[in-house]
Amino acid sequence: MATPVETHFEAVYALVRQVPKGRVITYGHIAEILALPGLSARGVGQAMYFAPSDVPWHRVIGAGGMLPVGKRSPEMRLEQLRLLQQENTPFTATNPERIDMSRAGWPPGEPGLFDEEIATEERT
Repeated sequence: MATPVETHFEAVYALVRQVPKGRVITYGHIAEILALPGLSARGVGQAMYFAPSDVPWHRVIGAGGMLPVGKRSPEMRLEQLRLLQQENTPFTATNPERIDMSRAGWPPGEPGLFDEEIATEERT
């Protein structure tokens, strides 16, 4: 039987796997969409630290389009930038390291992008 932490992590990974190329989602937005007891933006960050290789970790960013992974590792920041640029993710004109959330933010409820059944299954 999975622990609550493992269940939360798997729910995070299932959602992040659905974020399309060129789009991003924030740690806080993931926590808000999943609405799992005790899951915060910080908890999403912990899950992403342990993300399996098939999870597009680079599409998860901080509030306001920032890349907080750089606080932990300058090398990871560069890798995240490279991967996002490779996917043609739009950045702001004023800051080449800040995502333009109005064009790249991945909203919930967009047809075909978020499978509500996954979140519901994970909550039970």
